[in-house]
Amino acid sequence: LSFILEKEQLEVLCVEDGEEALAAALRERPDLILMDVMMPKKDGISVLQELRRTEGFEAVPVILLTALSEARDKVKAFEHGADDYLTKPFNPREVVARVHAQLRIRRMQDALMIAERDRVALATAGAAAHEMSQPLTVMMGTAQLLQGRLAPDDPHRKLVDKIISNGDKAVTHLRRLQSVQGYTTKPYLDGQILDLERSSSDAPG
Repeated sequence: LSFILEKEQLEVLCVEDGEEALAAALRERPDLILMDVMMPKKDGISVLQELRRTEGFEAVPVILLTALSEARDKVKAFEHGADDYLTKPFNPREVVARVHAQLRIRRMQDALMIAERDRVALATAGAAAHEMSQPLTVMMGTAQLLQGRLAPDDPHRKLVDKIISNGDKAVTHLRRLQSVQGYTTKPYLDGQILDLERSSSDAPG
């Protein structure tokens, strides 16, 4: 199976028992796990249960291979989170086909998650822009009215000018927020945040 999967341009990591399987999965974070049920040290169902309880492994496809062909064994495997189940003896080409099928499903799920993230980001941007627009307009109008009533040499004039200058910058950011067309991130502290400039419709380039 390893030889055939590698001929399919898939990177394969082989281990010899259940404990190694669990450790390798946690360390390597594979796109798919192909695993026997009857393994030394820790059986496949136990490994599967531990993986499904681990953050980040809720949706990793797991295909179980086993000599157990009773319906109750298959039901048990699916109840514990298996995505597919093949009984021995199996056709290696069928295993390859099922591996590709599960990888396609995973890619589709990832694409749906990205699309949903983008949808939420766009909806959030629109709602935030709407909520900020009115108070910002009132603030800018009040500051400009105050600016017109102050003499050029008034000591408070510089403070009002600074309010208006920063208000103009806020308006620019708000307009970008209102015109967000996609979801591009940039590093921020230990994570990622929306890159407002690159995500808006008036982004340069």
